Amino acid sequence: MNRSTQKQTQDWVDHFRWNGSVAMRIPWHIGPDLSDGERAAITHSIQMFQLGEHSEGRHLMRYAKTWAARTGDTAHPEAIRMLIAEEQRHASVLGRFMEMNGIARLKSGSTDRIFWQARNLFGSLEISISVLVTAEIIAKIYYPALRDAATSIVLREICEQIHREEVAHVEFQTEQLARIRAGRPSYGIWATRILHRMLFYPTLIVVGWSHRIALRRASLSQWQFFSKCRSEFLHDLPAMTRPAPRPSRERSPTFSVPPSL
Repeated sequence: MNRSTQKQTQDWVDHFRWNGSVAMRIPWHIGPDLSDGERAAITHSIQMFQLGEHSEGRHLMRYAKTWAARTGDTAHPEAIRMLIAEEQRHASVLGRFMEMNGIARLKSGSTDRIFWQARNLFGSLEISISVLVTAEIIAKIYYPALRDAATSIVLREICEQIHREEVAHVEFQTEQLARIRAGRPSYGIWATRILHRMLFYPTLIVVGWSHRIALRRASLSQWQFFSKCRSEFLHDLPAMTRPAPRPSRERSPTFSVPPSL
């Protein structure tokens, strides 16, 4: 993505506001439509993702306000607030579907605690967004898989709508990371990408293993899931980091030697 094609933060506020007015029109009137086999296959998986989608975002909002005060990007806190609201809506819709189909909600989980701790490890906007975008890149592959793991019309509609929103979330967050890292020298960008790989791949292995039963129900092996997520990550990673342009070297003026008299 070229910088010239990036949305301004206010554009994202407008996008989130519009999306909130049209999203999540789910055919709840259909009622519970999971078979016993489908319910058994996806229960653990949907419980974990529903829990992960639910975030109060208090620390992220604090980082966003600090960023706005430092840079003058006054629309950023509102964009982050609306991003959090969309994530909470995902949790709410998934929770309603679970309750409708007799699946209990989880109150806590080890994976969710690890992500929360990682987001707030150093108390910075960059780290928090890096962890969040890691989860959402994986979610871009997970939700189509969850959709295919059952014949439920309601679940299919939920997954397709959440997937569309996750794609937009990743674009928003990669643009924000690019702004935070603007001007970082090439060696700093190299180190940043290495560190993000060190975060992404262990996370992907844990998620793939934890959700293997639902993935298998969707006819997706762990390796196929890993490969698809890796492809998304490598596509999105360059947009998060742009090295500072190298300063142009000034050429010494060229003098012509006059002919000898």
